Amino acid sequence: MKSAFDSSYGMLGKGGSVVLVGMPASGVMSEIDPGTMAAYSQNILGSKMGSARIQVDIPNLVDLYGQGRVKLDELVTKTYPIEEINEAIDAVKRGEALRNVIVF
Repeated sequence: MKSAFDSSYGMLGKGGSVVLVGMPASGVMSEIDPGTMAAYSQNILGSKMGSARIQVDIPNLVDLYGQGRVKLDELVTKTYPIEEINEAIDAVKRGEALRNVIVF
């Protein structure tokens, strides 16, 4: 099965862009044809945390969450006690989890 990235890259047209959002599982690789990218003026853009402005955006998001306007609980894959932190890290490495919360 192709990754979401490979599928989206394969659909790019002339002047098209793919934006990478989130982190792939550890060790995930992809093949890209630089000749095609240059010939068709294609772009690949990475986005860490949505390019957030941490000191501005985080307080705003906390306020919205407190008002019930942003649903964050659904984004958590699993909650682990601090004693199981290695299991949480292993789950991410295996690609089984995207956002784990460590409680300590």
